[in-house]
Amino acid sequence: MNTFDQVTPRSAGALTFSPDGILFVGDSKLGAVFAFETDRGQAPASLDPFLFESIDERIAAALGVTAKSLVMNGMAVHPVTREPYLSVGVRTGDRLEPAVVSVSLAGEVRPFDLSSSNVTVHQLSDVPDEGKTFKSRAGTFPMPPASYFEEKARTPLRSMTIVDLKFHAGEVFVAGVSNQEFSSTLRRIPYPFTGAASETHVEIYHLAHGMYETRAPIRTMQFATIDGQDTLIAAYACSPLVTIPVAELKHGAKARGKTIGDMGNGQPISMVAYREGDEEKLFITNLGRGPMVVPLSGIRSAGGYTPENRPAQGPMLDQSPFMPAGPVGKQVLFVGSSLRADLFSDRFFVSLTRYPDTGDLTLETLMVAPLPARLDKIWVEFDFPGGESPHKVAA
Repeated sequence: MNTFDQVTPRSAGALTFSPDGILFVGDSKLGAVFAFETDRGQAPASLDPFLFESIDERIAAALGVTAKSLVMNGMAVHPVTREPYLSVGVRTGDRLEPAVVSVSLAGEVRPFDLSSSNVTVHQLSDVPDEGKTFKSRAGTFPMPPASYFEEKARTPLRSMTIVDLKFHAGEVFVAGVSNQEFSSTLRRIPYPFTGAASETHVEIYHLAHGMYETRAPIRTMQFATIDGQDTLIAAYACSPLVTIPVAELKHGAKARGKTIGDMGNGQPISMVAYREGDEEKLFITNLGRGPMVVPLSGIRSAGGYTPENRPAQGPMLDQSPFMPAGPVGKQVLFVGSSLRADLFSDRFFVSLTRYPDTGDLTLETLMVAPLPARLDKIWVEFDFPGGESPHKVAA
C-alpha cells in the first residue's frame, strides 16, 4: 500500500470528516481514499434550521450540468462550519464523472476542487478486478424484467470497494469489499497516511436469511462503548444489526460480528449517532423502509443470534411474526425517503430527502425529537379549525 500525491479521483462516493475538518472521499473506481484539507472557517453564531428545495437543480447549476445527470452518492457535515458536503456522480455518456459540492447555511452551492494540491491519497490493496461483475439473478423473481437483472449483474464489483467511511480515534475505517473469496472487508487506515493499513474480513450470521455470510459488505456504521470496549456497530443489507469490538479488527484476521437483531428487508444508507436527553441513540435511514431509531441501551444489553436460537425455520420475511428481531428500536414517522442523513446540531439532523408528492429532492434540517418529519406534509385533526395539538415544540 502506498501514498501518492497529485492524483484526481475517478469517482466520489462515501464522505466523512475528521474533527479538524479533513474531508475524506472514497473512490471505489481507483480503490483509494483521498484526504483533502478544507477551509476550516468559523463556527456559525447559531445553528438555525434550513430547507433548500430542489437541491439537485442547485447542484446541477453550480456544476454546469443537468439535474437528471446527477447520482447522489454521499453526504457529511463539516465539523466546524456545519455546512453539508455532498458527493455526486455526473453522467457523461456511459461514464460517471466525480464531483463534490458544499452547501452554505444560506443555501449557496459551491463546487469543491477535487484537483486541489492540498491532498494526500491512500491506495487500498486487494481491490476487486475492474472486469469482475455481479452474478445474474434473472428468473429468480417475475419483476423487474430480466433485462433489469442483467443490468444489475453488469455492475462492477469494484463499485463496492468503498461503501462507507468513518473517521474514528485517529483512523479512517473503510467498509467495502475486496478481491478475496471472503470479500466483506473492513479496512483501518491511520491518518495522516503513511502507507500503513490493516484489513479484516468480516463474517456475520444473517438472521433473516438463516445463514453465515462473508460477501455482502457493511452498508453503514458507527462506534460506541459497549461493555467497556470500543465497538463498531454495523448495518448490512436487508438488514441485520451487528456489533464487533474494534480490538478484533486486526490485520489479516477473520472476525465474526455479533448479530444482535434484524430490522427487516431493505438497504441501510446512513447511521447517525445522537443524544436525546441523557439517552444515546442511532438514527438509521433505509432505502426500502422508514428510518429506525435505535437506543444504544438495547444494543448494550442484547444477546446474539446464532443458528441455535433462530426463532423460525426458513426465510424470515417482513410478514414473519418474528420480524423485526432484537433491539432494533422503532420505525418512526418520516415523510419521503431520506437518501442521506447526518447530524447538524444537538437539535437537528440534516437530510437529503426525496418527497413523494412532488418528487422534489430537498436538503433540510429535521428535528431530532420528537419527530424527524415534515409535518406540513400531513393533515391531521389538529390542522382543522378548532383543533389544538397537545404537542408543542419550541422554535
